[in-house]
Formats: sequence, C-alpha cells, structure tokens
Amino acid sequence: MHPIRELPRPRPRAWLLVTRPSLRREPAPLPDRSARELAAVAALCLAAGAALEFFLDPRNGKRRRHLVRDRTRAAFRRQARKVERQAHYEAGKVVGVTHAITHHAHASLEPDDVSLVRKVESELFRDRTIPKGPISINADRGIVVLRGQLEDPEQIQRIERDVRRVAGVRDVENLLHPPGVPAPPSRPHGDPRATPGHV
Repeated sequence: MHPIRELPRPRPRAWLLVTRPSLRREPAPLPDRSARELAAVAALCLAAGAALEFFLDPRNGKRRRHLVRDRTRAAFRRQARKVERQAHYEAGKVVGVTHAITHHAHASLEPDDVSLVRKVESELFRDRTIPKGPISINADRGIVVLRGQLEDPEQIQRIERDVRRVAGVRDVENLLHPPGVPAPPSRPHGDPRATPGHV
C-alpha cells in the first residue's frame, strides 16, 4: 500500500497579498480641496438657503416675490428707455450732419447775385454774335434783369432763352428792346421763393 499523500494546504490569502503587491486595491485618493474652496461652497449654500427662506416664507414670501419681480421689470424698462434715448440722440446727430451737408450743397448751387451775373455773362458772351457792349446784366435775388437795345428782335428772345438755361437763374426780366421802341415796364421784385409755381 502506498502511503497517503497529504495534499498541500492552500496558502493564506495574506501571503498572496504580501508576495504580489500589485493586486492590492487601495481606495482612490480624495481630491484635495483647500479651505477657501470649502468656505466658498458653504457660503453659496447658505446664500441659496437664505434666498429660499426669503422667497418661500409663508407670511411675506408672496409680497417679496412680487416686489422683486416689479423691481426687475422697472430696471428693464429704465434700461430700454435709456437705449431708446441714446438711439434717438444718435439719429438726431445723423439728421443734423445730413442737413448740414445738403444745406452746404444747396448753398453752393445758389450763388450770390454778383457771382450769378458773372456766370451769366461768361455763358452768354461765348456766342460771338451777341454784342457785349449794349447789354446790361443785373441780378436781384436770383432774378436776372437784361437791359439795353438790340437791332434784332429774334436775338432778344434767344438771349432770354439762353439766360434762363444758366444754372442758378430763378427768373429773367427781359427789358431789351429794339431802337425806337420804348423798353418794357419793369416789375417789382418780391422774394422769388415766395412766388407761386416756384420750385
């Protein structure tokens, strides 16, 4: 008979942990929070709790909620009015600048009477067939007055048409006449801007 073999006893689990330290399960380290972070979190929680107590108070909570709501709406209305006033102010500035530009351009298109007379003379006497000596040209608030004697009645009408085409001329009073014919009567000059049909 063979002797009975004794089975090897299982080694204790502690031996396994000692011989193979890689199998140890250590708890994950807790994040290291500073005292300042913990104090901030605690303050935030206290503030939230105080706010909830403030607004959910059975006696005064409803009134407080309505008060905060009304003040918030009033603040939004004030801000909207402020933005609207600022936009209105900026729009007024744009209108003012536009008016100044257009007024300057309009004023540059309307020369004074002396400049207008010079402009009419330079435009009219480009035509060498028009005699310069017997024609007198004046201007009164944009109305050009032609005086003098010319032999040809058709030339008198052509001169008036040419003067009317000059930029800046509001109206023409033609007192040119042939020799031996009396000059047409002059009419009083009011403000040409107030005459009906004036553009």
